[in-house]
Amino acid sequence: MEEIEGMLELSDVEGIYIDIGTQVYIEIDGVDFSVTSIFIGLLKNEFLIVTLPRRYRSVKTKLYPGSKMVVRYLYDGCVFAFQTTVIEILTNPIRTLALEYPKIVQQRELRIVKRNNVVIPGRVEARKTEFPIVIFDISKKGCRFTYHDTNNITTLKEGDIIRVYCRLPGVSDEIGAMAIVRNVKREQKQISVGTKFQDITKAFLTPLMHFLFAIEGYKR
Repeated sequence: MEEIEGMLELSDVEGIYIDIGTQVYIEIDGVDFSVTSIFIGLLKNEFLIVTLPRRYRSVKTKLYPGSKMVVRYLYDGCVFAFQTTVIEILTNPIRTLALEYPKIVQQRELRIVKRNNVVIPGRVEARKTEFPIVIFDISKKGCRFTYHDTNNITTLKEGDIIRVYCRLPGVSDEIGAMAIVRNVKREQKQISVGTKFQDITKAFLTPLMHFLFAIEGYKR
């Protein structure tokens, strides 16, 4: 289990920043992979309640009252993390974990401009035309994609307003956002386009942030 560095004392006045229904990533002492749970609620300065983690059977032997863990989650564009201990495992009437309320917490802004090399199929709508693309770099600010120029596709140029759609790994629904073309590079019939997202909606931002959270090494 990774130790948390640069921890900040949790203010008694402010409490912990987390919304009910938030997905949390849990690193259990003695387990070399992370599991996910859903935050259910808390009693301030007393305890937190989360669902039993997915893959519970694979971590059951390491999960008991007194076992230690690191909990990480996203809130308002930042990664929060804290160390805690299991108080109790409840299976009736619902399957949950009671965790010690943290006294210290780490807050780190998600690196929204870091380049994240990916391969994500998608599509673009531009000038009443639609064509397939492959996104190979994405962040909260924008993305870069490639497509093949053909006689049926209008070549994009700097300043064009387009709509980019993609289906992120682990997300069942397609998400989309408006974007402005910042630069265009051509190599024979392969065109590479850099874009900046515009007017991002929560429906687009939330799954994107969780995706970035996972690939930047916070989900272990």
